Amino acid sequence: MRILLFSLAFSCILSFNVSAQCLTKGEIQSKASQIEEDEKLNDAKKLEQFYLLKQLWDKCKIQPDSVYSNILLKIGYYEVRINRDFDIGINFTKASLKINTSNKPGSSKLLAAKGYFSLAAYYYRMLLYDKALKYFDSTISIINTFPNNTNYTIQCKLYMAYIYFQNGDYQKAVEESTSGLYSCVNKKDSTRFLELLTQRSQSLYYENKLDKSLEDANLMISIAQKNKSVYELASALKIKARIFQKIGNFNVTDSLFKEVIKARIKTKDFEQIAADYNDYANFYLDSLNDHSNAKRYYLESLAYGKRAEDSFALARATINIGEIYLEQGNYKEALKNSTKALSLLNIPVKQNNIQPPTAQKLDIISAKELALVIMRNRMEALLQLFSKTKKQEYLSASVKTAFVTDTFLTNMRHVQTGNQSKLFWRDKTKGFYSNAIKAGFLANNADAAFYFMEKSRAVLLNDKLNELNAASYLSKADAAKQEDYEIRIIELQQKMSALSDTSKKHEALQLQLLNIKNDYEQFIKSLEQKYPVYYQYKYADNVPTLEAIQSYLAKNNQSFVHYFFADTATYILAITANKTRFIKLSQQEFNKNDLTNFLQLCSDKKALNNNYQSFALLSNSIYKKIFQPLQLPGGRVVICTENTVIPFGALCTDINGKHFLLNDYSFSYAYSACFLMKQFNNPPAKGNFIGFAPVSFNKSLGVVDLKNAANALNTSASFYNNDKLFTHTSASRHNFFSYAPSYSVVSIFSHAYADTTDNEPVLFMQDSLIHLSELQTLNNPATKLVLLSACQTNVGKKATGEGIYSLARGFASAGIPSVSATLWKADEQTIYAISEKLNQYLSEGMTKDEALRKAKLDFIQANSSEKTLPYYWANMILIGNADAIQLQTNRSGVYLWLAAALLFILISGAFIIKKKALNNL
Repeated sequence: MRILLFSLAFSCILSFNVSAQCLTKGEIQSKASQIEEDEKLNDAKKLEQFYLLKQLWDKCKIQPDSVYSNILLKIGYYEVRINRDFDIGINFTKASLKINTSNKPGSSKLLAAKGYFSLAAYYYRMLLYDKALKYFDSTISIINTFPNNTNYTIQCKLYMAYIYFQNGDYQKAVEESTSGLYSCVNKKDSTRFLELLTQRSQSLYYENKLDKSLEDANLMISIAQKNKSVYELASALKIKARIFQKIGNFNVTDSLFKEVIKARIKTKDFEQIAADYNDYANFYLDSLNDHSNAKRYYLESLAYGKRAEDSFALARATINIGEIYLEQGNYKEALKNSTKALSLLNIPVKQNNIQPPTAQKLDIISAKELALVIMRNRMEALLQLFSKTKKQEYLSASVKTAFVTDTFLTNMRHVQTGNQSKLFWRDKTKGFYSNAIKAGFLANNADAAFYFMEKSRAVLLNDKLNELNAASYLSKADAAKQEDYEIRIIELQQKMSALSDTSKKHEALQLQLLNIKNDYEQFIKSLEQKYPVYYQYKYADNVPTLEAIQSYLAKNNQSFVHYFFADTATYILAITANKTRFIKLSQQEFNKNDLTNFLQLCSDKKALNNNYQSFALLSNSIYKKIFQPLQLPGGRVVICTENTVIPFGALCTDINGKHFLLNDYSFSYAYSACFLMKQFNNPPAKGNFIGFAPVSFNKSLGVVDLKNAANALNTSASFYNNDKLFTHTSASRHNFFSYAPSYSVVSIFSHAYADTTDNEPVLFMQDSLIHLSELQTLNNPATKLVLLSACQTNVGKKATGEGIYSLARGFASAGIPSVSATLWKADEQTIYAISEKLNQYLSEGMTKDEALRKAKLDFIQANSSEKTLPYYWANMILIGNADAIQLQTNRSGVYLWLAAALLFILISGAFIIKKKALNNL
């Protein structure tokens, strides 16, 4: 600790010094209050006097208590405030906390909360956000026991919302802001209310919830104008400007940005003015493609950033100017700007060094979106320089940059808690993964391309399955508690979805939900500390190697095809047991919109009948472009694609539409190779087959009867032993959740509803609905296959990088390895006929994909010309593991066989003995 020189004159001011007679605790406490309240003392003088009080306390050997701990807190506070000495400030604060968390007489819980808050604020200022969040949580957990101290709660929520926003966890930022806003209303704190409203509106904007964001922004404008809060008014206007930019109203956007800058300049907040000019420049670059004005305003941002000495503002404007260079084809200058931006963020990279920094260094950048932009632009510049110069060093550096950036994104995902935030970043990183795969293709590196294709696919689904696997290492009590939290959260979400956002009941439920989610997050953090193996499995992020998937394919006699549809090209990686084929198709060579047109024709019986020749030509064209060049052997093929799933079996090898790929291949689909190869730890099943067929439905559900469903279900079940059927009123929601998870094959003949909007897919039981999110409550299912014989069960909202959020995916995320789903509205009788044959072949031990193929071929052969249309038979697809299902044998039959065999042996033995005895006579 530095040596402090205390003047005699200053010691006399407060009438004590270190050599003075010892004072009582009460007298020292009084002196401390005098120091803090004396307006004539500057901060430096106050720090000196608190050091004097500490030395006096130590000299007199008084037992440390809350009075002494408060002096330590003050010393820590002023060390940080005056000298920016965070090490000393943190050490004194921790010493104070040690006293107040000891539970000894004289300790203070309230001072412990203040200590935790101080530590959190120091770590926040040091940009050590993980530690800051930890101590803000500790503050809230203690301060909640003091109902009249909600100021600390509000402050914590504001800080936390900002941290989550910087980390890119926008959903969590919204939740923390909303929780803080409720506290502000109760406390009537209008200042913090505006700050929290600003943070929520920004976060909602990034979640693309523009209506709600605009609603908050308009409320902010109203309050700021009333309170004459210029800074908050400018913030609200900027959010509004960005919303209008996103919806394409550029005249209003330009006008609003001008108002923003005019208002903000009045505040003389140079850091924020720099940010405003940067956003205004982004508008000119991204929306108007006006390089001249964009650069002009980026330079303004740089100027204000320098006045504010704000490294983030400088780095942000620098990399954005680099983006102009990219668009203008000046790739060397773009690369230089990315290097300069990294240097401004204290990540030194030599000017001529084209290699990337480490992911660990990138992790320290608090503004995650800025870090991603820098690395994305750097990689784009390197790829373009390689294309221009053909120098391998640029290509090699671009591949390395891709791996580093991927690691950075993975680390970032693991600290995010909100699923909506993760989905935002999956969409945000589509361009990065396009370039990473492009780099792999140019380098003729199939291993790297396979890795990046895998990382671009369904990682959130794999995260969920990792969580399920990790949960198996919990105690029964903790596993039950985790399940209880998840059920309570889903139930509250379902109740809220049925209410208006503006209703009082919705507001009360939202606050309840936020509190439960916060408790759940703290519980999960405690599990990660309590069970190291749980933590290890939860965050397992292993991507199978190309060699591993080839070994898997050799064992199962399968081929695997990755399709990646980028904005400007299509990449296809075909993998067999002993070779790979990697091709790239430009937009001119293949238009991915053909897939959508093909799917629409397949699903429209009338259009297919009336335009069959057009269908045949389109089908054959797609076949020739994206399948025939792969030269795959006939047999089993796994297709891995993203948002558009087409029935590959309906592609034609001829222009007349007479020979379908169904005749040559058994197709199944996978979310990723990682999902396909995952070892599901399903418990042993209690039975082989369970079926649900409501037939008629509760009138409130408004759906038509399925009169033949029960008969079809009985036929399907007849191929299995140890089955259980629920039909009519017994096909209830309760029975589904109670019994379905215990059986190997679950078959559902019912209605389903899904579309591509935010509406959640639902499955109809006899009495009520099952929502997609509720499938998470299926507890440790033994199920190996779910047969969804209903309409549109693989339809849902498309999420970039994750695929379709459908009912089929819901069952997969519950830990069920295989689902048979439908792509469009099903023909009832066809579904029944194919399902019956499918179950027959499954019960005979056939692999799932081959069983489905044979069932479809049987249907085509048994029907008239119209029903040979793909509309009827191509609808049903298999997603996930296609292996045969290991069914239980009929034990009573086995016992009878064993008894008969034993009886035969006994009789034979007796006969032989008798014969030998006769021979001996």
